[in-house]
Amino acid sequence: MNVDQENELYPLRNKPFISIAIPSSLISEAADLREKTRKVGYIGRAAAIFRVEEIMIYVDDNDENAETIAKILNYQEIPPYLKRRIFGKDSVLKYAGIIPPLKTPHHINPRVYGLDIREGIVEYSDDVKSIVDVGLDKKGIIYGSMQPIKTRITVKIVRETQGYYILKPIKRDEVEVYWGFIVKKFNSLQNLAEYSIHNNYTVIGASKKGLMLYRIESELGHALISTEKILLLFGGPKLDIDEIALNEGINIGRYCHYIVNFVPRQGVESIRTEEAIFIVLSLINYIKEKALMTMNSSF
Repeated sequence: MNVDQENELYPLRNKPFISIAIPSSLISEAADLREKTRKVGYIGRAAAIFRVEEIMIYVDDNDENAETIAKILNYQEIPPYLKRRIFGKDSVLKYAGIIPPLKTPHHINPRVYGLDIREGIVEYSDDVKSIVDVGLDKKGIIYGSMQPIKTRITVKIVRETQGYYILKPIKRDEVEVYWGFIVKKFNSLQNLAEYSIHNNYTVIGASKKGLMLYRIESELGHALISTEKILLLFGGPKLDIDEIALNEGINIGRYCHYIVNFVPRQGVESIRTEEAIFIVLSLINYIKEKALMTMNSSF
């Protein structure tokens, strides 16, 4: 494998950053908590594979479903060595054992990607030092600033001593590799849509009623490299995005820059949301990386 191939395999957090939006009704037809957990776990796994930065949940049936989805996703995103410390026992997480592991750069040994960055939890802090569990063979120490105890923190390993790792707190945005997703919840599709417009997302709705992907692939490629944030909007098991919007008295076309059919001539009556997420993210990732490569090769 040559250097270029190795670079292309590296999981960079390159722009445009991708977010997905899913409805709370996603789990409405699941028979029990085990099936709900499995369904949500696959979505988290898809998000991690394609370096999704945010998973946004909008309520289209009830808040309880939204809270369940958020809790499972938040649990899944936390590094394995911190899960019990942060969550403890929770009835919603009864079937957490069937959630597929992410194995993202912040979940595995940092040496795999040659990193010196780690997630940790603050165990002790005073005005001199803070002790942090970073899930390695030694604890970490941050000197010179107090940190809230029992909080999660992103740190850079500055150096190693005989007994500790010397750490420096950093912001998540400073990490150059994919560092998991953040979960956000909205009270309605309209609330989510207005947030996305006000925060300059390019919104792409996934719907079988949309334009065929092959008709606008080139245009999408140009759009992806001219924006910083993309939001992919998905419907639920019963209603498409336009129908959910209609129930709220809004026109989804006002908020979407594109509405796209990503599966021309689909061979089934309907595609499940979790299936659609894998399909759409795969195609968007391909179009994005191809557009970036073309742009970089022209310089």
